[in-house]
Amino acid sequence: MRRFIEDLAQRGELGVVRRPVDPRHQLAAVTKAVQKAGEQAVLFETVEGTDLPVVSNLYGSHDRLCRLIGAGDGKTFCQRWIELTDACIAAQDDDVLEQAPASVQAEFVAGRLSDLPAVTYHARDAGPYFTSAIFLAREPDSGVPNLSFHRAMQVSDEELRVRLGSTHDLARYQAKAEQRGQPLEAALLLSCPPDIFLAACASLPYEASELAMAAKISGGKLAMRRCETIDLDVPASVDIVVEGRFLPNVKRPEGPFGEFMGNYVGVGDNHVFEVSHVSYRPGAVFHGLVCGSPEDLRPLEAVTAARIYRHVASQMPGVIDVCCRPNVMISIIKIRKTYEGQGKHAILAALG
Repeated sequence: MRRFIEDLAQRGELGVVRRPVDPRHQLAAVTKAVQKAGEQAVLFETVEGTDLPVVSNLYGSHDRLCRLIGAGDGKTFCQRWIELTDACIAAQDDDVLEQAPASVQAEFVAGRLSDLPAVTYHARDAGPYFTSAIFLAREPDSGVPNLSFHRAMQVSDEELRVRLGSTHDLARYQAKAEQRGQPLEAALLLSCPPDIFLAACASLPYEASELAMAAKISGGKLAMRRCETIDLDVPASVDIVVEGRFLPNVKRPEGPFGEFMGNYVGVGDNHVFEVSHVSYRPGAVFHGLVCGSPEDLRPLEAVTAARIYRHVASQMPGVIDVCCRPNVMISIIKIRKTYEGQGKHAILAALG
């Protein structure tokens, strides 16, 4: 994360706020003002209630996303993303993962959830949320690791309440463990380099590993370190890790929360995550993401476009590119027209 921020600063793509900011509403309001003015990321050096700085809008630029995955030189985001996805599916864990040196563990200090920034984003949110939280868990039977985004409401140092979307692999993992009366161990990754963040955006087959996707994006093996209180390895490059477990057959009220389509979701009973350990590197930078902002939408639009590109290109020739900006609910398909009705065929394939 810190190397990524330094690179953005050198490119002139980082704004810095040195005045203290209130994590309740003010930080999100300043972030939205920065996003309205352009595509810069923004670093808040001093956030009230925490020693950790906060960075936002890291992924609010489509051009930046292309650069991060190695697209360009005539290769679109869609084409490059499909290459990476196919390479990930073909990979074996031994080819892409390795154990970090023992000295890496000593780089981390133990802390509490309340050491981390408690950012409340919208006026009616129930309280502070982790919005960039990437959950890492393993499939209970196969052990395949999964990375996925889920909002997490901060309740106390010991408890988070998490909305698991029913279509996510993590929801299937939790349901399988719950049927056996068992908790599901998981880790929250809260300060990730781009390869981890973008891998968590990928839509992969159930048996595929997003950690392999991260290795393919980075272009090398992914170093892993052991958690302290749960039976999981996490990427050593992640600077903030929260360990714990989803409790079986326990749900408690979560919400309201301002979600990505610009509306509030109301209060609902959602899953309880019991925190067992918090660790971070001194000098870590916390990633805060405003839901519904360009940073939330650009990655979603890009990976959705890649899925549509793959499907339409398999149905007809001449597909050049697909774009889902500036709204993930639309698709624009660029084709090299070679016959009458080809555009109609593209529309029908996209709807399919």
